[in-house]
Amino acid sequence: MTSKSLEQPSEITMLQTDSALPGFSRHRYDENALQAPFATAALARIIEQHRAHVVLALSTTELLHAQTHPRLKRGNSKVAVGDFVWYCTKSFVVEQVLPRLSVLKRAAAGERYAEQLLAANIDCAILVCGLDRDYSPRRIERYLTLIQSSGIKATVILSKADSHPAPDEVVAELRTRLKTDAVFALDNRSSVDALRIREVLKSGETGVLLGSSGAGKSTLSNTLAELMVMATGEVREADGRGRHTTVHRALLALPWGAYLIDSPGLREIKLTGGEDLDADSFQDIAELATQCKFRDCRHDQEPGCAVQSAIEAGTLDADRLGSYFKLSAERDSAKSRATGGYSSYKQPPTRR
Repeated sequence: MTSKSLEQPSEITMLQTDSALPGFSRHRYDENALQAPFATAALARIIEQHRAHVVLALSTTELLHAQTHPRLKRGNSKVAVGDFVWYCTKSFVVEQVLPRLSVLKRAAAGERYAEQLLAANIDCAILVCGLDRDYSPRRIERYLTLIQSSGIKATVILSKADSHPAPDEVVAELRTRLKTDAVFALDNRSSVDALRIREVLKSGETGVLLGSSGAGKSTLSNTLAELMVMATGEVREADGRGRHTTVHRALLALPWGAYLIDSPGLREIKLTGGEDLDADSFQDIAELATQCKFRDCRHDQEPGCAVQSAIEAGTLDADRLGSYFKLSAERDSAKSRATGGYSSYKQPPTRR
């Protein structure tokens, strides 16, 4: 096979002085997976994905624009940012993808069911939510459902803390609601605040920034990398929405040896149907449900419902239960669409 690279391999972009492949750990792979599949094969990592090409990191000092083989552009075989791949050093074509250690995906927008890969080989997902009109506990729970079902650790960052009168109170309320301490607020323009990311994203690990447009992801990544790598856009005051300033997914090298993918703002977060809410993001409700009087309790008005008792006692947020019902129904609907069937889940009526 022959193909022409989009840029000559001699055109190199400097990243850092370390020569290692970004985020690659040989010990995490079976030796058979690391055997070169053909004579001109070399390992690289996809750090940017565009419509017509991908950008490969050959090391932390070399970048190469390349094309992907047609078979890696269809269905579940599509490549994703974060993939470790074998590419041909003569044709500059990505030929094979190494087994993925983790995959972050969502259901694609539209009526026809399809899954969309967001990133691969992720160690930590950092959900950024602005303390302005962007703030929504239910949206945060939706994101966390996707993240935790992928087996990826999650951290919630409430950005723009400098614009909120009481950010610490919001952090305390959200920690109580989500039953996790992995929530903190920061000023995403402050290098001192941004360095708190080091607490959750260690050297050698790869993280991904997620959130809606205008949440401050690109501003935060700029601060972290100490470089204006991404163009950031001002938020329109009228509606709190930002322009989609990150039009592709790119992997950034951070000063302490970690790597960060700044993803585009996602307008729609749809579940894939494979999420386990009871084991992941809503484990607290699942544990309460085991204490209900009836095994088939719908947590509405049944006698002896431990879930409703927790709401009355103030230990469970009623809105969180509503979020659980909504996401459960959506998850079951997505699962039935994926298999061509119909969902049997019926959401209990809202108590008045």
